Amino acid sequence: MSFGQTWRTFLRAFKLSYDHIGKVMVTNLLWFSLGFGPMLAFSYLPFLQNDAFFFIAIVTGFVTMGGAVGAVHYRMNRVVLGEETVLKDMWEGFRLYWLRGTILVLLGVLGVLLLVFNIWFSQNYPPILFMALSGLWVWGIVFWAALHQFVFPFLANQDIGVIKALKRSALIVLDNPLPTLLLLILSVVVVALSLLFAAPLLIFVASFLALVQNCFYHELMTKYEIEEQSNSVEVEGEDKE
Repeated sequence: MSFGQTWRTFLRAFKLSYDHIGKVMVTNLLWFSLGFGPMLAFSYLPFLQNDAFFFIAIVTGFVTMGGAVGAVHYRMNRVVLGEETVLKDMWEGFRLYWLRGTILVLLGVLGVLLLVFNIWFSQNYPPILFMALSGLWVWGIVFWAALHQFVFPFLANQDIGVIKALKRSALIVLDNPLPTLLLLILSVVVVALSLLFAAPLLIFVASFLALVQNCFYHELMTKYEIEEQSNSVEVEGEDKE
């Protein structure tokens, strides 16, 4: 994908979000309520504000967030494909992906924490080797974040396991560095603006990012489908000869 194709894909996602603004907002509100539900309960219900429930809220938060993100991608992918989608698709997506989504969210957080710790360790121990490795860990965070742009689209479209989703996401990132980097930059800008203005986090950001990521997924996979069809035609031609 060229820069122009990348920009057009982003604009397509923006247009889809505008055309389906009601679905986008309701889906995002459900994502927010489900994903942050345990922590919201801990924060706003005084009788739950104790150490035991705080621990429960953190543990269940990974489950609810993993399922909620999977549900958002399931519904928004149907929008990208031009299929009819109703509110109960959120429950269907949650039911299908809560376990795999939980594992992916947990791995994502643990991966970032490990890389950040490595950067801290490298910066605080003076040997040149450790200092040199700190730059490598920074790129590791970028790669890890880029990879996670595609894991849920792979789940929503191919219904595969966690390991396969991670492997295929890694391959698509390595094979398409420019569009992946641009997608990551656009996603960071959207998230930063949402945190700055607060309201988009509640009504827009998760659904919009799911639309963008699934649009990019389909655009990139088209390339591989064309290549596969071309290879099949060549093989058939050789067989005829």
